[in-house]
Amino acid sequence: MKITRAARSPSSIGWALCLAMAAAVLPARAPAADSVNLEGTWKISAPQLAFRPEGGSIPFTDIGRKRYAQNKDNLAKRAYEEYDYATARCASPGLPRLMLTPERFRIWQRPGWIGFQFEWNRLAREVDMGSLIQPQRRVAADSLFGADDAIVGRAVPISKGHWEGDTLVVATEGFQNNTLIDNLVPHGYDLKTTERIRLKGANTLEDRITIEDPRYFTRPWRTVVTYQRQPDDPFPENVCLVTRTAEGAAVKP
Repeated sequence: MKITRAARSPSSIGWALCLAMAAAVLPARAPAADSVNLEGTWKISAPQLAFRPEGGSIPFTDIGRKRYAQNKDNLAKRAYEEYDYATARCASPGLPRLMLTPERFRIWQRPGWIGFQFEWNRLAREVDMGSLIQPQRRVAADSLFGADDAIVGRAVPISKGHWEGDTLVVATEGFQNNTLIDNLVPHGYDLKTTERIRLKGANTLEDRITIEDPRYFTRPWRTVVTYQRQPDDPFPENVCLVTRTAEGAAVKP
């Protein structure tokens, strides 16, 4: 996934400001509190558009395979609005796609909380290690989202994390259904991801991701992405809406 310079939306500004303020206000990470210090600036080792499943191909259900084929057809026609809001609207790519960004991201680590700030669009994600209060966002029964007070999903939900030895285990659920897993692979509301993030040496970060969605995949499948440590230089300004391509794409496939 090639993500071009991106715009700040009100939501991305708010998340980035909250994350930056939390990193500044929360006390410095106590070395004894966590098993490993993942802090620093990172960049994907080898840019890639899609996740590469371990052990073969993606185990699509019939519904998942059909949606995937439709997405491929729309990509060929550059009909991004039909399947990829991130490309068409400068919207958040969501998770786990955001972890494929070719731009840098920074990790902050504090007691009970780990934050990621991405260079692209100043997007942010949070990992609750036990200290965050997560209010439930609900919609009214007569809203366009339907009845029964359905919980509104997010492109980047707040994740739950814990340590297993030197590995940060991060579980995420509560997604919207209008993002993609990578540049083509679809998912639904039942998407769940489990990441196992660890250092492989001082300057290499590994993220092993397990992806589950029973509507789109016949079984959980796994992929791995690695990142290299970068200098802690300031991130430059990113304005997606200014740099959209002539075809109207904010994220180049």
